Amino acid sequence: MNLSIKISRLSNFLFFIQKTDNTSVKLDLKKYFSNNDMELLYYEKNDNKIWEQIKKTIGKQNQEEFKKNISPLEFIFAKHWNKEEKILFSWKKYFQDNKGPLQQIIFDIEKLSGIKNFKLSQVPIYLISDPSLSDREIHAWFSWTPEKSFMVVEIPHRLKPTLDYCFPISILAHEFFHLMIRENKALFSKIDRIASDNKELIKKLSNNMPPRLFVEELLVSSFIPEGYLSEKYFNNQICKDQSRPKSLLSWRKLAAFKLRDLAKIYIDRRQCIDNQYLKNLMEVIKQK
Repeated sequence: MNLSIKISRLSNFLFFIQKTDNTSVKLDLKKYFSNNDMELLYYEKNDNKIWEQIKKTIGKQNQEEFKKNISPLEFIFAKHWNKEEKILFSWKKYFQDNKGPLQQIIFDIEKLSGIKNFKLSQVPIYLISDPSLSDREIHAWFSWTPEKSFMVVEIPHRLKPTLDYCFPISILAHEFFHLMIRENKALFSKIDRIASDNKELIKKLSNNMPPRLFVEELLVSSFIPEGYLSEKYFNNQICKDQSRPKSLLSWRKLAAFKLRDLAKIYIDRRQCIDNQYLKNLMEVIKQK
């Protein structure tokens, strides 16, 4: 089983021009990036498909205008790409070399999600060099529709993989977990229902994140990367910080700490997440 890892120069170029300051070449591209869906259009099998998606969204005239307006940035991007392309290929090798541990984790997540034979190789993973990231950790997110799903891994520029560092594998597993939940409509509905039942409380705590997404983030993180699956496979210690959460990350860490023993039981028993687990998660939220 190989992961479907993609390194697209065009995807990286479009991401680059959105994330960098373009005032040096006197370009104003805000009109194009005001479309909330624009960033989802950068990822496809080939360049023609990407431009096709953009044209379908903003119209042929705007697409041609956009192409013309971004062409002066090619020479700036080329300097960035000459260095970052090699780094992205080293990340591709890192993820492929660690697909064994990832597959083991996926087996456990399949049981938790109540699905079988999830095809990792059918989910494209796009590697993107992010010139705006100042931290030293990768970021990842997923896009899902019934017809199409993919994952994007944003890597801070100049950040090279460390062979004995497994946190990036946990990040991939976390995003795959979200996708697997969407394959089990009954489980997805349970999460939506409990979030809806507690939406007023969650809105006060989630910093404007939609209640269902907030609950789902804490649920997934109670297993990985903050939770017991990271302890089981990578011997990572679960954070014991019990201070009042002030960010999504601190909420994720709190859920992982409070639900550690219960998460272990579900994993050891190969048990699907159910209403009882979600109720325990809500108790963690309510106590804070």
